Amino acid sequence: MASEENFMRAPAPTPKRTVYTEAMEIFHRAADLIGLDKRVRLELEEPDYEHIFYVTAKLKDRLVPLAPEQARDFADLPPTQVRNPEGLERLADGKIILNGRALLGSDVSIRRGHLRLPDGHVYQLVPGESQRFKAYRVQHNQARGPYKGGIRYHREVSLDLFKALAAEMTWKTAISEVPFGGGKGGIQIDPRSYGREELENITLRFMYKLKSMIGPNIDIPAPDVGTNGDIMALMYRQYSDGERDRHGMRGIVTGKDVRIGGSEGRAAATGQGVAYCIEDYYAEKGENLRGKSFILQGFGNVGSHGAAILQRMGARLLAVNDADGTIYNGDGIDVPALLAYINDPKNLRRSVVGFPGAQKIDKKDFWEVQADICLPAALGGEITADVAERLKVKLVAEGANGPTTPDADRVLQKRGIDMIPDIIANAGGVTVSYYEWIQNKRMERWSEPEVNQRLEHAMKRNYRIIRDISRNQARRSDTHDSRPFCIGKEVDPRCAAMILALKRIEAHYLLEGFSQ
Repeated sequence: MASEENFMRAPAPTPKRTVYTEAMEIFHRAADLIGLDKRVRLELEEPDYEHIFYVTAKLKDRLVPLAPEQARDFADLPPTQVRNPEGLERLADGKIILNGRALLGSDVSIRRGHLRLPDGHVYQLVPGESQRFKAYRVQHNQARGPYKGGIRYHREVSLDLFKALAAEMTWKTAISEVPFGGGKGGIQIDPRSYGREELENITLRFMYKLKSMIGPNIDIPAPDVGTNGDIMALMYRQYSDGERDRHGMRGIVTGKDVRIGGSEGRAAATGQGVAYCIEDYYAEKGENLRGKSFILQGFGNVGSHGAAILQRMGARLLAVNDADGTIYNGDGIDVPALLAYINDPKNLRRSVVGFPGAQKIDKKDFWEVQADICLPAALGGEITADVAERLKVKLVAEGANGPTTPDADRVLQKRGIDMIPDIIANAGGVTVSYYEWIQNKRMERWSEPEVNQRLEHAMKRNYRIIRDISRNQARRSDTHDSRPFCIGKEVDPRCAAMILALKRIEAHYLLEGFSQ
């Protein structure tokens, strides 16, 4: 018979494979290799704080388009003559937001809550109601400085994803040698399905709930997927409104418009950092980017800026994939023309699909386009083992966070495809966020050439240290010193980057000790 002690003991939980545990595999591998202090390891294995809360907002009235078969019931409904078309805000999902008194003074013909617009389509009028949105903020580690990390607005977010992204920020800030820790958060929402005023109200309410958890010296948000400088401006206003020392709080968020305390070069910084790493990769081989070709996944902030910079360096963009489709041009895609197409107000989805300077192809064919470089700059987990087997490139430079799965990593290594891992490749954003934070603290303004000069030096110095760790080539040069970080054996670049991060973080714990 089992003892009472054993009878009462709960069975040990079976480890569950999640986005976070998968992302932490490289942490454990690097920690084992360097013999990371056990207590430091415990400090880093899980976040300091995990916040989940809810944000409510009142939505506006909407016009929802009817399917053609439903619209037949209203075939004789005359069109409504809209006097104020500016009050109709069209969304990517086909719905229309009614702003202000959009239909006031119009000749409205409405039947059972339905009306026809001059575009010929029949819409159902749906009154706006209050809606609840799930929100998160994960604060992973602050041994080296305040938590730092983006705000993501996306329909596919979760606590587990934000834990992984917050941890990555801890590693990234250490690699970049900026005095921050790691954080990440956001809202479970598809921002393309909401109007400007609705997103403003949701953002202000989000910051209202977030305010007690953050601060310019505690936790500093920045833009991420689905957010931008406009969202950061709203967050700054909500945080500082009514405060006596309002202008001393500009550093509460980074990635702001330069007109309200943002830094020159910040919008392009992540793409610029990727380009600097790629440039240094080829420079070591005695080559440059002229004549090199690349494929790009994602044409948001990182992808679009990265593509424009690489094209100016002489590289040729062959294919682009985004959430809505894929385009290809073997002679090269004109990036400025594609940017103009994306930013056209008529392109509600802001998608590359339909761009006249390229042909449409399937996503599965995108991964098989022959090129020198693959630049994933979309969401995580896109390069799976299957995709890695089909890639026809020589280098993967990760502009996105966690775009390559651990299984895919092993395939790429086996196939001899080089890798510039995300925690160095896309560290340009947080590096220039630090420059913005410093400028806000000092009430200074740096020029774009000054920002880019600092960024280039930081990116290339730390990337060279990672390359040396990977090759076990301890040395000191005019630009960097890798001697304290090499471990006496060769490792892959992703592991080398993690080794650099952990050694820098561990030093803070071992030198400062632990509070009791």
